Amino acid sequence: MPGPAENLTEQYLRYTYPYSFFERLEDIRRETGRRRVRGIVHYVQSFCFRQIEDILLRKEIRLPVLTLEGDMPGPLDGRTRIRIQAFIEMLGGGGGTRAGDTSAGTR
Repeated sequence: MPGPAENLTEQYLRYTYPYSFFERLEDIRRETGRRRVRGIVHYVQSFCFRQIEDILLRKEIRLPVLTLEGDMPGPLDGRTRIRIQAFIEMLGGGGGTRAGDTSAGTR
């Protein structure tokens, strides 16, 4: 992740203009080990999806990866919620929702 900056504006700029894929890959590698992550949800912006990065991520990280493509932030559609729920269940995390609970997974 981009390191601390001298001021808030510089910090925002560091996140707005992201660093290279290979630098992100090193961050992911370090953080997945430190946090003992069991799987990764890889969100990509619609129409900017670079499949080669997804292939490299899966090859280098060696953890289950769920790639989601989106266009605008907002509530998740039913299909995406089901995909996330199934991914969590596959990882052994349960992930089920109570009957009638429609708020889970919408953020």
